[in-house]
Amino acid sequence: MLFFKRKLLYPPKQVERADFNKLHASYLQHLKSIKAKLPDSAWKLASLTFHDAYVLSVSQPAKRELTITLEGGYLGCGYDFMNDRPLEGRYTDLSFDAVKKVWVPSSIVRDVWLYEEVNLSDFAAFDYQALLANDEIRIQADEVQIRTYDRLKQ
Repeated sequence: MLFFKRKLLYPPKQVERADFNKLHASYLQHLKSIKAKLPDSAWKLASLTFHDAYVLSVSQPAKRELTITLEGGYLGCGYDFMNDRPLEGRYTDLSFDAVKKVWVPSSIVRDVWLYEEVNLSDFAAFDYQALLANDEIRIQADEVQIRTYDRLKQ
């Protein structure tokens, strides 16, 4: 992660915590600078935060696909900070396609989502990283689909 690093946001007691507002402003400037190079789906993902959501599940139905299901969180299960509005629904699926590289340990199930960021990648269309309460994830892919819904799938 380039902006929302654990050591900046949650430093040892003797070190002052980074100013979140400055980090967020720098991140927004970064997003605007790479917007033209991102696929539309990655730009949509970049404009969302899932702060305080719980990771319900992680599945990899095929080698180049990955789905993460989230529940709850800040104002539902996601907030569109670019347009200042919450996402509809209690659950959100993030389905990544054409995955080139992935670091998503199974231990993230039941973990709490804190911060995320989108960057460019050298060998995929985008690089998505998230800081969780106990872990971190990284996915480099070409596409992502975001689906929100009110009832958990049976």
